[in-house]
Amino acid sequence: MKKVKTKKSLRIEWRAPEYEYMKKTADWFWIVGIVTLALISAAIFLGNVHFAILAGLAGFSIALYGARKPKTINFSISSKGIQIGNKIYDYENLNSFWINYAPPHRKELIIESNKTFMPHINIMLGETNPEKIHEYLLQFLKEEKIEESLIITIARLIGF
Repeated sequence: MKKVKTKKSLRIEWRAPEYEYMKKTADWFWIVGIVTLALISAAIFLGNVHFAILAGLAGFSIALYGARKPKTINFSISSKGIQIGNKIYDYENLNSFWINYAPPHRKELIIESNKTFMPHINIMLGETNPEKIHEYLLQFLKEEKIEESLIITIARLIGF
């Protein structure tokens, strides 16, 4: 594949949901509730009140987050870095990128950063042309296959 020369002053902008939304059924919420009640019951039976409270809060948080629809975020890529909403990630703090493109289900940009606690940044591409983003980012970052993190894989399996 030949590298296309692109002006570094170019700015690519798009809007997309902050994450891929998976509609939850009533069964999903029932399962969350049953698992939460089972954990609370087991914790009380074992005399661990703190874990019972933690399990209740976790179950409530999971159900609340599961019902939440994603916000639409403004994204842009320029010579200064990658902007997500109001936050800019400078290229100096980023290692590589990978475009996970498997239409119609996956169309996302995965960025590997230097940060220890948030090494991967997943960005939904929405209706943007992934080839255009690929060609532009090659000027600033190396392309390297980045596998989905275990957390993301588990989240997809349980319907997040």
